[in-house]
This record gives sequence, C-alpha cells and structure tokens, in this order.
Amino acid sequence: MNMVLWKYRRFILANALADLRHRFSGSVAGYLWNVFVPLAQLTVFALIFSVLMGNRVEDGPPGTFSFIVYLCSGLLAWNAFADTLLRSAASLVSNAGYLRKLPLPEQIFVAQEATGGFLTAGISISLFCLFSALIAHWGPFWPWLEAVPLLLLFMGFAYGLGLVLACLNVFFRDVQPFMNVMVLLWMWLTPVVYLEKTFRDPHHPHPIVVRILHANPAYYYIDGFHTILLRGRWVAPSTWGICIAITLGFNLLAAAVLHRCRAEIRDVL
Repeated sequence: MNMVLWKYRRFILANALADLRHRFSGSVAGYLWNVFVPLAQLTVFALIFSVLMGNRVEDGPPGTFSFIVYLCSGLLAWNAFADTLLRSAASLVSNAGYLRKLPLPEQIFVAQEATGGFLTAGISISLFCLFSALIAHWGPFWPWLEAVPLLLLFMGFAYGLGLVLACLNVFFRDVQPFMNVMVLLWMWLTPVVYLEKTFRDPHHPHPIVVRILHANPAYYYIDGFHTILLRGRWVAPSTWGICIAITLGFNLLAAAVLHRCRAEIRDVL
C-alpha cells in the first residue's frame, strides 16, 4: 500500500492543495477560513472553560494564557483528525465517477484527505506556536519540533481508520452520518477541551473514567501534543511506541479491509 501512495504522491499532494484552495472558493478570505473557523472554536471554548468555569492548568505559561495554550495544543490536532475522518469516510462515494472510469487505486482518495488534514493542522499549529511565543511568552522550545512527526503519525492513524470507514461506507451508507455522531462523542472521551486531572481528584476519584481515557487510542496522540506544546518537554519513548503501534495497526487493518472489498467496490459504486 505504501508503494502505491508513493507512486501517486504528486497526484495526492496536488489534489490535497487544490481541495484546500477550493473548499472556500468564491469567499473573500479564501483559504484563511481553514484557520479562522478553528480559531473561532478555540475562542469560544477558551471563554467558557477558562473564564466562566475557571479552569487552570498547572503546566504551561502562568496566568490567563495557561488554559488557552492547553486548549490549542490539543484541539488544533484533534480538529484536523476529526475532519480527516469525516471526509475520508465519504471519499470513495464522492469520487465514484473517477473510480468507475479510471484505474486509480482507492486509497489515494483517502490519502488526499489525510494530506489536507496534515497541511491544515501544520499551518494552525505553526500560528499557535507563534502566538505562544510572542503573546503568551511561552517558548519556543526544542521539543516543539516533535510536533511534526507526531502529527504525521496522527494523520496516519486517521488515514488507516478513514480507509476502513470509506470501504464500509460504500456498502453501508449509514457509516457517514453515524461517524458525524461518533466523532463528537469521541472528542468528549478525549481530554481535549477539559483537563484529565478532573478525574484524578483524590476527594472525588473516577478510576473507571481514567481507564476509559487510556483505552482511547486518540488519547496518546493528544497527550503527546500536550507534552510537546504545553509542557515544552520531549515525548516519552513509551508514548511514541504506542502511537507508532496504533498507526501501523490501523494501516494493516485498512489494507486487509481494502483487499477484501476491492473486487466489489466499483460494482457497488
């Protein structure tokens, strides 16, 4: 599968860039809406959880910026992951015309969405790092460089799971609307907009909730981004090992599902 993606790498990158340019075509801001929309979401969450609910983060910059940095360090990557999953689930159906007429491998359309997600998240995280250094006076730190390979792994996970969903969506069209609900629930099962320490309070412990969090594969990627961007520390080797294993595991699963479904996908489309 990786050889196929490498063979079509220029096609994937060109289509990913074209999709990002045309996603808000006709608007004045154009591509910048890819950044404005998540920034608006971050602003709302920051006001609710930091100002109104008084959440404070022990790590990161002191003062009012601490929770904003916490929120940005996880939510920017999560938004790219969630958007990639949702768009990937619909990618084979939405590109049915190409698949019926051209001998193109199915996985390149999912890879296109993952590439777009990586580019969007890369720009957003870069702007966040600039904000953190200039406005919050936090950083830069050398561990921030680890955000690039971690984001690659996170989008690799999104690619693998997205390809599985795309194949299933060809045969069961309920997969796409089902994932709209599941991604929302998944976000609230991941410590993205709330603090994990909330469930570690010795006076009100929630051990079952902590176990659920740790059983969530997305937890380890988000925790890695918190470690890198919020705490300014290197990610632990054990976390890298888990993230690599998850990404490889879902890519192997995707290859198996695609191999099983490939003979029937074009007939159903």
